[in-house]
Amino acid sequence: MGLTLPLLSLILERMGVPGSINGFNLATGGLAALLVTPYVPRWMARTGAAEFLALSLVVSAAALLALYEIPNLWLWFPVRFVVSSALNALFVVTEFWINRLASENNRGRYIAVYVVCIAGSFGIGPAILQFIGTRGIAPFAAGSAMLLVALLPVMLARRTAPRIEDSATTSIFSVVRAAPTAFAAAFVFGAIDAGMVGLLPVYAVRSGYTEAHAALCVTAMAVGSIVFQYPLGALADHFSRRALLALCAATGALGSALTPFAVHSPMLLYLLLFLWGGLIPGVYSIGLTMLGQRYKGGDLANANAGFVILYSFGLLLGPAGEGVALDAWNPHGLLAVLGAICAAYVGFLLFRPAGSNPA
Repeated sequence: MGLTLPLLSLILERMGVPGSINGFNLATGGLAALLVTPYVPRWMARTGAAEFLALSLVVSAAALLALYEIPNLWLWFPVRFVVSSALNALFVVTEFWINRLASENNRGRYIAVYVVCIAGSFGIGPAILQFIGTRGIAPFAAGSAMLLVALLPVMLARRTAPRIEDSATTSIFSVVRAAPTAFAAAFVFGAIDAGMVGLLPVYAVRSGYTEAHAALCVTAMAVGSIVFQYPLGALADHFSRRALLALCAATGALGSALTPFAVHSPMLLYLLLFLWGGLIPGVYSIGLTMLGQRYKGGDLANANAGFVILYSFGLLLGPAGEGVALDAWNPHGLLAVLGAICAAYVGFLLFRPAGSNPA
C-alpha cells in the first residue's frame, strides 16, 4: 500500500485528472469496506483466520496487476473496489489476531509493533518508486509480488492462528454505538490517512517538487511512525489513552497549519512530516488498543470489523472532500481539510465526558 497509494495518485495527476476525481478514486476503498467488511467475521469463522488472510492476499495481488492492464480511468473504480475489499479483509483478520494475542499489560505495545510494521512498509514503498519509477508495469508487479511473498509467513503460522470460539453477543453496529471514542478515532484516521499518503505527494508536486521527491513525503511520515509508535504504545499501557488520543490528533491540526510555511524548504518539510506523520497514526493504534481492552471473543471480531468500517467510512468521505479542496484552493485546501478534521476530533475528546466508559 505504501507503494500503490502514491503510485496511483501520481499516475492520475500525470494524466491530468482533476484532484477531485483523484480523491474520489482513493475513496473507493471506503465504499468497499462499507459493503464487504460486515461479512468478514462470518467468513473468517468459517474458513479460519490464516486461510482467509491468504485468500485476501491472492485476490489483492491479482487485482493490482489488473489495474495496469486496464487503460480506462473509469474502469479503475470497480477494480480498485476489489483491491480495497481484499485489503480491508486483511486488516480485520490481522487486527483480530493481534488483539487476541495481547493482554492488558502489553496490548498497547503489541499494537504499536503492528503499526510500526505498517509504517515501515509505507516508508519502503515510496523508496522503491525511487528505483523503479512510476511508469510501466514494474511498480504494479512489485506491489503484487510483495503481497504474494506475504503468503509465506501466513501459511507458516496457520496452525497457531486464533479462531472465533464463541459467537458474538452484539452486532457490529451496536458495538460501534457502545464505544464512540475508539470508533471515532478510526473514522478520523480513515478520513486523513489516504489523503496524507495519497494526496500530500500531489500537494508537493503542485508546490514544485519532482514526483520522486514528492513520494519521499510518505517516507518521511513512515519513518516518524516507526520512531514514535512503540513509545506511544508503552505510554498507552500505563497512562490515559484519551489524553494520548488528544495529543496525537492535535499534531495533525498543528502539522497542517505549519506545512505551507515549510513546503519551500524540502528538509524542513520532511522534518515536519516526520513529526506530524509519526504521531498521527497513534489515533488509530490507541483506538484499536481500547477495543481490545473492552471486547473479547466473537465480539472482538465484530469490533475489529466495525473499526475497519469506521476507518473506511472516513476513507470514503475524507479523500473526496480533500481532493475537491485541493482544486478549490490550489494546493493548500488539502491541508485546510486535514487540519479541520483533526481539530474537530480534539474538540470531541475535550468536551465529551469520559464517564465510566473511556472508549
